[in-house]
Amino acid sequence: MSIRLRSDVLNAKAEEAGDHTSLAIATRAGVRNSTITRLLAGETTPSIATLVRLRDAYGLDTLDELLALTSEVPEVEQVPA
Repeated sequence: MSIRLRSDVLNAKAEEAGDHTSLAIATRAGVRNSTITRLLAGETTPSIATLVRLRDAYGLDTLDELLALTSEVPEVEQVPA
């Protein structure tokens, strides 16, 4: 199992607030633009601190609204014995 940001929820809340770019989202939440870009692309897992900032920035009730569980299994590099 893997935890991912629900980018659909974040994008919808951002649009409601007039934030149309990752930079606008990052500025409102007080996080780096590169973090938001990677989260929206599904390239990284959000930290609790980032989730709290996003929740507070967009007036969400819980962190759960921003989270999705996936059944993806991360790729593990095989190292010869």
